[in-house]
Amino acid sequence: MEVLLFVYFALLLFFTLVSFRYLYLIVGFFNNRKFWSLKTPPLRRYPKVCVQLPVYNEPFVVERAIRSSAKLIWPKDKLEIQVLDDSNDETFAIASAVISELSKEGINIRHIRRGNREGFKAGALRYGMELTDAEYFAIFDADFIPPEDFLLRTIPFLERDPKLGGVQTRWDFINGDDNLFTKAQRFMLNLHFVLEQFVRSRENLWLNFNGTAGVLKRSAVEWVGGWEADTLTEDTDLSFRLYKKGYKILYLPDITCKSELPDSPVAFKAQQRRWAKGGAQVFRKYWRELLNSNMPISWKLEFLFQSAGNLGYPLGILLMSLLPFVLYAKFKGYYPELFLLMGILAIFDIFVVWLAFAIANFYYRKDISEIAFLPLGMALVGALTINNTISFFEGLRGEKGTFERTPKAGDKGVIINDVGKKLEISKLEILWGLYLVFVSILSVFLNQLILGFVLGVSGFGLLWLGSSSYLQILGYEAFDLVLDEETEA
Repeated sequence: MEVLLFVYFALLLFFTLVSFRYLYLIVGFFNNRKFWSLKTPPLRRYPKVCVQLPVYNEPFVVERAIRSSAKLIWPKDKLEIQVLDDSNDETFAIASAVISELSKEGINIRHIRRGNREGFKAGALRYGMELTDAEYFAIFDADFIPPEDFLLRTIPFLERDPKLGGVQTRWDFINGDDNLFTKAQRFMLNLHFVLEQFVRSRENLWLNFNGTAGVLKRSAVEWVGGWEADTLTEDTDLSFRLYKKGYKILYLPDITCKSELPDSPVAFKAQQRRWAKGGAQVFRKYWRELLNSNMPISWKLEFLFQSAGNLGYPLGILLMSLLPFVLYAKFKGYYPELFLLMGILAIFDIFVVWLAFAIANFYYRKDISEIAFLPLGMALVGALTINNTISFFEGLRGEKGTFERTPKAGDKGVIINDVGKKLEISKLEILWGLYLVFVSILSVFLNQLILGFVLGVSGFGLLWLGSSSYLQILGYEAFDLVLDEETEA
């Protein structure tokens, strides 16, 4: 029993250290709120800019992406648009028709086909770079809609500062209020885009280029070796190399690019699996170099949070596995001083993490009603425990994997690969969710009400995501599983 309590206490101390990082984000956010919007420097010239649209089987959004990019305000003779199309479906025909129309209107736009998917997105971006002499690259995934003044508000910062390698803008969401499922996703992502990236930038910490809705400086990208395709998160990989060479990335949260959230549980889990696995691949690739580099310790820590942050999920599984023994020891009256300390630490951890999410979502719209969705958002955070744990360890083992595109709204009959594996993951999510509900009930019975509530929220999230994805894989409509507006009402 003593050994189990020691392991539990050690894990709790680890999560407390992580909670102090969230506390740092909260304090940093309020200290820097006055710098949310930065004054755009004067633009003394118009450099050549290439807009890159990497596309793979996006028939429902490709036309919108191309037309929104064509509306960007910039001198026509200094703007080039590359549709980097690796598609093997009707996307090609749709894109060709739009490109032909825009070309006749005088838009400098090219439909670029490689004939293969070598290197996936990174390979397409690298190929496109070789075909232009542009000084800057604005990159947008197929579901992103940049504002018309995007280039006018980002390029001047890169022109002014020679050590600025890129500019990242904030993601916003077209369908963030469509149903409870997309609301929960929006709630999750706002922590990163409202709090985390903002504080990193203003506190001069390491931050990652998010792969879309941003601009990169050609000279910086080439100096650090260009795009590399040996991980599933080529953006984090490039960001590490930029900072290692002394470049920085600026975050401009007052510039927002609309995008689409996955509207089905299977699509959402595929997206999260790619991010978790890719982050672990980047960590595996650079951890030795990170230890030996002379980068500031604060930069190293933020890189670790970005690339290896999903380590918290398997450690959380271990922590929760020990809870029945810990509750038994507390019920028996063992080590009362230790349990008092652990109780204080646990409440601190829960309060700080939940507060960080609440602040991020309140300031997303400055609407107090946003906080009402706190349990829902945290349920989805907890629901990723099994999915991201498996993906994280796959990345650490060096498994390459395939770049799975995230299905967009309108995708029907999406082909689901590795059906057997994904069904097993869904079953594990349901089982782990049932376990957490059991421990939640046990905690309430033992008068541990806060613990019981938090475990119940995570258990609900796992049952929600696990059962809905399981049913979707079997062929049921995901729309009915995530609750539409009428169902909510």
